[in-house]
Amino acid sequence: MRLSLPRTVLALTVVFIVLLTYIVIHRYGNKPFTQTCNHSVKFHEGLHNLAERANSVLNLVGLTHFLCYGSLWGQLRLSRSLPWEDDVELCLFNEELVTKDEVYLARAFRNKNMNLDYDSTEGIYLVTDPSLPGAKVELIVFEKDPMINMLRRVGWKRRVLPPDCESLPSLNCFPPRLALPPLPQREFGGFVVPVPREGIEIQKYHYPTNWWKEILPKNC
Repeated sequence: MRLSLPRTVLALTVVFIVLLTYIVIHRYGNKPFTQTCNHSVKFHEGLHNLAERANSVLNLVGLTHFLCYGSLWGQLRLSRSLPWEDDVELCLFNEELVTKDEVYLARAFRNKNMNLDYDSTEGIYLVTDPSLPGAKVELIVFEKDPMINMLRRVGWKRRVLPPDCESLPSLNCFPPRLALPPLPQREFGGFVVPVPREGIEIQKYHYPTNWWKEILPKNC
């Protein structure tokens, strides 16, 4: 039987889809969750120590900062990082950062055996220590938008967005009053670090749909 061109194309398409489905299922279908519910005590001791060293450098160079996002949940609930977290999040301000030389900042961290790298797309500085694989501190940068009198995330992918906090949750807006210095100091993993004002209030802005309940990783 002679095959017409449309039938040949259709047959090849079906074969391609079947083959692609097989590859996806074979390679990824049985892949377990890589996130763990509980890192080791040793890992979290190193993570908290890394956060304290980052905290010390930020104090030394005069940058306001405080626990935020998942790390703030950990402080509020356990006075330490949540068991499944492999990073510590600190929020800080672009208005202060622009007054500091990038080379000076990197050197300040390097003098404490830490590396500092910047992700301009997300507006995040990443602090790591080669002796602590997998652990990191994220310095998440905010700036004040005078049009709406709110603090909002920076980063190139947000620069083009209008200052509409309600319609654009990726801006992660919150009112400046929650970050006015002097900030409260609270225990976190055996150390004392700054936290935002009014306790849980900032989480109502960063987690507007579920701030009142605990969200666990899928495999916990």
